[in-house]
Amino acid sequence: MAEITEHVEFSHRVTLASESQTLALSGRAKVMSKEGKDVVNLCTGEPDFPTPDCAKKAAIDALQDDFTHYTDPSGIVELRRAVAEKFVKENGLKNATAETILISNGAKQCILSVLIALCNEGDEVIIPAPYWVSYPPMVTIAGAKPVIVETTAASNFKMTPKQLAEALTPQTKCVIFNSPSNPTGVMYTEQEIRALAEVLKDHSCFVISDEIYEKITFGTVRHFSIGSLDVLKDRVVTVNGVSKAYAMTGWRIGFMHAPKEVLKQAAKVQGQTTSNPNSIAQKAALAALLYGIDEVERMRKVFERRRELISTLLKEIPGVNLVMPDGAFYVFPDISERLKKGDFSATDFCEKLLVKHHLALVPGEAFGANGCVRFSFAAADEMIIKGIERFARALNDL
Repeated sequence: MAEITEHVEFSHRVTLASESQTLALSGRAKVMSKEGKDVVNLCTGEPDFPTPDCAKKAAIDALQDDFTHYTDPSGIVELRRAVAEKFVKENGLKNATAETILISNGAKQCILSVLIALCNEGDEVIIPAPYWVSYPPMVTIAGAKPVIVETTAASNFKMTPKQLAEALTPQTKCVIFNSPSNPTGVMYTEQEIRALAEVLKDHSCFVISDEIYEKITFGTVRHFSIGSLDVLKDRVVTVNGVSKAYAMTGWRIGFMHAPKEVLKQAAKVQGQTTSNPNSIAQKAALAALLYGIDEVERMRKVFERRRELISTLLKEIPGVNLVMPDGAFYVFPDISERLKKGDFSATDFCEKLLVKHHLALVPGEAFGANGCVRFSFAAADEMIIKGIERFARALNDL
């Protein structure tokens, strides 16, 4: 008998949205590992460090104190105050207060809640490519149209003011901005951000600034928050969280600062989906923000050393064009010249990598950039070395 779902017309917004290739590939790699295969998984954007002890202790204390019930839907006031203080001191968001902060179940929920709150059918959202895999599907689910601005390694994968100006239309509701970037690790300088803001200042659209990798930076480029600029401060939603910098991906705590009416509508979306964030995780996140900065710096230094290791190894491979990452824990080499010789797409190549060489990477197509692959160096040195050896061997097979 045919299943009833064969005759169901599902939501066009949801069916058009793609699934996360990162999660799918990582899931396949984990299944292969359980089957006894020696798989090197360098596709997951997750720190391989334990959560700081201060956060774990705060969670245990919360359990013992029976802090296990509903909280304020927008998050406990102590955490909202700590986040607001962080945004004022570290990001220059002078008007951040506990009342302008929303605590969510991860930065991803912050972004989706804002998009749902802002977007209507026919609206457009500008997304520079390469982009995090979830941006276009979230825009689609919100009912809007993703407008992709393509960049290349030649421009250090950065959107120029001219490109932004050409992408803006009367239908543009929002621009998604991500620095440090996933998947490239590149960061926009303050001067480059100011130049983009000049283009945006006379347009009515909003900006969602995803700054989740803010504390994982290397080199000379300093992180700069676009929301600190007076010309845009009333139209910028600044998103951050504890997942990446504090090695707390599973705790699912993100947060954002937004203009009051935007925050009100986004909080309404959250209230009707997940209610409040996990009560225990909120206490852990508060402790991390207050007492975990030394652990953040310790992890950052390890990531910096790994960046040098993986970059050095990749540069030794002929036909690999690498833009050095300024932050995050990814490298995004362009291997299009090598792929052309074998008439492969990056997706084809990554499939071969996983099946034949037992190396899990994410193809550039998932991020809107053909001919590239993403490595995560949130892994032990020996895994990085083994992964690069398998990568070089697979390229030679082409």
